[in-house]
Amino acid sequence: MTQTWGINGDKPVEGDYDGDGKTDFAVFRPSNATWYIINSGGGGGQFTFGQTGDLPAQADYDGDGRTDAAVFRPSNGTWYIQQSSTGQTATVQFGQSTDIPAPADYDGDGKADIAVWRSSETKFYAFNSSNGAYQTSFIGQAGEPVSADYDGDGKADFAVKNGADWKILNSSSLQFQTTSWQLADDIAVQNDYDGDGKVDIAVWRSSNGTWYIKNSSDNSTRTTQWGITGDTPVPAFYRR
Repeated sequence: MTQTWGINGDKPVEGDYDGDGKTDFAVFRPSNATWYIINSGGGGGQFTFGQTGDLPAQADYDGDGRTDAAVFRPSNGTWYIQQSSTGQTATVQFGQSTDIPAPADYDGDGKADIAVWRSSETKFYAFNSSNGAYQTSFIGQAGEPVSADYDGDGKADFAVKNGADWKILNSSSLQFQTTSWQLADDIAVQNDYDGDGKVDIAVWRSSNGTWYIKNSSDNSTRTTQWGITGDTPVPAFYRR
């Protein structure tokens, strides 16, 4: 299937906004801080949430099974979350101007936690939704945050991709897992592709439009050509 939606410069903000268990077509337009969503269950529309310069950080923060529109504002280190369960906006000051938002369910309570990756310190800072406690995790490697539940224990693992090198702190064992996977300039597309309840290390290569997936179930490699140079990969079954 194909769907025309959005314009050049929009950022995919994939998620299940209507709670039907299917990913919805959704983009965030940085130029006007507007969200454009087509719900897979029907309907949708557009709404402004945030301001120019904000970074989208959508996730299910209230645990109702629907993705909440959210932004992190680097200029004041503040999170703005539109809770789908109440329609209210939650505001939390957490982070610094150079931080990268990295929300995920780190405490396993079924709600995404506010979290940031501070590359200058190679450290994650997270705010647990379950008890209001703070978590910090020193990774010791620069790169981009790729946190997800790689060990299948119901909690997201703090993780970073630096070039081709992945470094994952498994929450079940508190041990680091290091993996070199594919090429340095490949784009991270981690997701549970084999359906075993564990997120798989995976990348998409723009030069040939190919997905390279390391199946966690049997350690095999799945290779699928899908897309062309210039596309933006969007993992369809999106879990936070």
